[in-house]
Amino acid sequence: MGFVKKRGDNIDTKIISFLQEQKHPVSTLAVSNNLKLSWHTVINHCLRLQISGKVEGYKIGNLNVWSIKK
Repeated sequence: MGFVKKRGDNIDTKIISFLQEQKHPVSTLAVSNNLKLSWHTVINHCLRLQISGKVEGYKIGNLNVWSIKK
């Protein structure tokens, strides 16, 4: 029986790949628009990725912005 990748893992991979290509931190809305995912899905995955130490997130005004953890 082979390992089946969950859809959530696929979304995490897409978000990480997108953020690695960016030179500057990117807003949740920009990530969702570029990856054609809902804003709610992106914010949930980014928060989980932040907790696991894979991405950095912070607020600028009322925007959440994300970048790859250095």
